[in-house]
Amino acid sequence: MDIRGKIEEANRKVTEIFTKARPVWTKIAPAIDVIPGMEKNKILVAGPPIAVKDITIPVRTAVCGAAVHEGLAKTPQEAWKMVEMGEIIIDSAQNYNCGCSAAMATSAGMPVIVCEDPVYGGVGYAPIHPGNSPKVLRWGFYDEEIEAHLRWFRDYYSVALDEAVRSAGGIDVVNVLARTAGMGDENHNRLFASSMFLDLELIARLAKVGVPRRDEVIGELAVNDRFFLHVLMAAAESVTAAAKKVPFSTVMVGMGGNGIEFGIQVAATGNQWYTAQAPLILGSFLNPTYTVEDMLGYLGDSCVTEVYGLGGMAAVSSPAYVRMTGGTLEDARERTNRARTVSLGEHTFNQVPWDDFRGSPVAIDIRKVVALNTLPISHGGSGLKRGGQAGAGSCELPLECFKKALWGVAEEILPQELLPEELTAETGQMAETAETEKMPAEA
Repeated sequence: MDIRGKIEEANRKVTEIFTKARPVWTKIAPAIDVIPGMEKNKILVAGPPIAVKDITIPVRTAVCGAAVHEGLAKTPQEAWKMVEMGEIIIDSAQNYNCGCSAAMATSAGMPVIVCEDPVYGGVGYAPIHPGNSPKVLRWGFYDEEIEAHLRWFRDYYSVALDEAVRSAGGIDVVNVLARTAGMGDENHNRLFASSMFLDLELIARLAKVGVPRRDEVIGELAVNDRFFLHVLMAAAESVTAAAKKVPFSTVMVGMGGNGIEFGIQVAATGNQWYTAQAPLILGSFLNPTYTVEDMLGYLGDSCVTEVYGLGGMAAVSSPAYVRMTGGTLEDARERTNRARTVSLGEHTFNQVPWDDFRGSPVAIDIRKVVALNTLPISHGGSGLKRGGQAGAGSCELPLECFKKALWGVAEEILPQELLPEELTAETGQMAETAETEKMPAEA
């Protein structure tokens, strides 16, 4: 089989993984007990790897807070000195199949959601969503109040949720998504229906098990309309974990931002990151005094939901979210249709009534993105340089990431002497397809 045949076969395999995986939330456990490669002095953060000197203020605060929480340091100041000396290691969460939203830092002893896919064997992780308070670790805040909340999460909240999930024999994440299709969620930044159905399942289980401080646990769930996000991130990571093992595939399997750079990962090259300047998430501000000068670039791994065919990929399923950011129903439909032109499959569980019951597109092919010059859109929350949430909105993914990724994959799978010609031919063929389909191709 020639190179092209190997690529197409690999992409069929990855598309199958994305569309047929059935991730199940099975448990909650300390990160060091379940995440391979996790260490006591290691802290995981969002986006591609970043030099210590370039780490943004919110992430720095979260890392130092996590270190103090972990007992690695007595004060945030001491923690940062240990980071600078290399005694505390900071690494990219997605390299461990873990998703960290916004500035969230995950340390060894923190409880993480574990999702397992029984079909392809992938396992993914994410910390528990911290709630709706604007003052949390994931938005770059840390003080005694937040520390107390982290301890409560570790000692009571996570224990109760783990008991509830185990008593249910695990919770099928795809089933939650299927039940909420057509209820207005795009399941990245709008998760009202999915969180409600998941919370009902958990509360029903909690009512039957004896756990300490059960009423407080139920109360926390009842007011968190974004709880499902981190469960979904862990589920998406379990799917991409399996997809990363497929050589020759040009399908994107990871993406995220650290506030400075935005990066993507491709199945053929696994944990290798291809980066560009992080775009701004534009839409609406929580405070009318905020401006773009106050904002960080894209921050967080929650866009793994787009990798899994949700969020901006499924914009048509949530006209209300697009409206909130200044768009219309037609804009929402256009975002999803745009995503279809660069994707290889569609979900069967996320079929939207007002989109002729078509499933949301999934399995972004980096070849198509480059050749068609068609950029998928991600939804997301935006962060402030000083810490806190600026607002929410959307952004186009940087084309530079996809160009770098295409060359990176080519260098991985092609003999060196064939690299330039083969890559040029590949891009040329995709461009011809674009012209046939009357779509703008790259000049």
